[in-house]
Amino acid sequence: MAAVLGLIAVVLGGPELAVPAIALVALVYWGHALFSAFAGDEVQHAELALVIVVNSVVVLVVQALVFAASIEAF
Repeated sequence: MAAVLGLIAVVLGGPELAVPAIALVALVYWGHALFSAFAGDEVQHAELALVIVVNSVVVLVVQALVFAASIEAF
C-alpha cells in the first residue's frame, strides 16, 4: 500500500517526490520489524531495521523542511 501511495505521489507530483516516496516505502517496510524487535520478538537484522527507519525519518523531515521553505519563498 505504501508503494502504491509512493507511486501515485511520484506520478502526480513529479520526480521531485521520488526520494520521499522511497523513504516512505522503506519506513513502512522496515518499521514493523523495528517495532517487533522493541516488543521483544526475535527479528533478523534488527540493527539494519533501526538504521533504515531512522534514515527514512530523517529524509522525510528534511524533505518537509525543504518543501516548507519553498512555500515560504513565494
